[in-house]
Amino acid sequence: MRMKEIIDQTIESQIINLLKDGSLSTITIIKKIQKLRQDTPKQSVYLAIRKLKRKEIIALSGKMVSLHQVWIIKMKNFFTEIELHSSSSNEANILKLEEKEYITYNFNSLISLDMFWGHAFILFLKNILVGSTVFLYNPHEWFLIARKQNEINLIKEAKKQGIFWMNLIAGDKALDIEIKKYFDGKPAQCYCLGEDLFEKNYYINSFGDFHIEVWLDKRAVEEIEKIYNKYTEINDNVINLLRKIIERKGYRHKMKISKNAIKAKKIKNLFKKYFFIPNSKIQKY
Repeated sequence: MRMKEIIDQTIESQIINLLKDGSLSTITIIKKIQKLRQDTPKQSVYLAIRKLKRKEIIALSGKMVSLHQVWIIKMKNFFTEIELHSSSSNEANILKLEEKEYITYNFNSLISLDMFWGHAFILFLKNILVGSTVFLYNPHEWFLIARKQNEINLIKEAKKQGIFWMNLIAGDKALDIEIKKYFDGKPAQCYCLGEDLFEKNYYINSFGDFHIEVWLDKRAVEEIEKIYNKYTEINDNVINLLRKIIERKGYRHKMKISKNAIKAKKIKNLFKKYFFIPNSKIQKY
């Protein structure tokens, strides 16, 4: 295999590579890309820049383009921690858990937690059959505000696979209610309770008998609650405040991945009070 066949040569990847040494103007990026890729039209470069902006990989300030600081920190933390988790959290260990077995993880930042959470979520999502239901309980669905594109991509992936998405949110503040617009009420549904069913730092995602449970550091929870109590609409200030919480280190967040049929039954019965749940399918595992 030739070297160029194993290196990512997309325009998006080349833009990221150009920005690793600092900010560049859009005109400079276009010129550099056209040197690397002859006959590449300006429109293709602009399209790639827009895609990277939507994914929150780059940030634009006027005509200047730079790598998004949240993305940089996220990548740094992810590759720092991946070695710690790779031996105990690979696909085989997670998917082959026996009944009542579990694995626990600790994270010192929400960026590293979010990366691993997303990895495990997609792994389970790809291993349940069409027509299955994913159950999510959140005190607030604040990741959908701070990391909107990531969360929307997960919802789209579930829809693409024909999987039902049931999101139960404990809060009913203005910010809780506003995110309901991202759920179409058919395969992806959302309900705001107005009361806590569990502790304010507890999150659970259930995929059949498998569960991802998360306990956020209560200091982070206090900061999130302040934002939800103060603001009545999603705006740049809200997004930036939530992203600062994601970037902050020194917290202690916990995740537990388990297989537990009794817990699955309890979760399903809980969600039946608020959603119509189609007949469940059998897992691929």
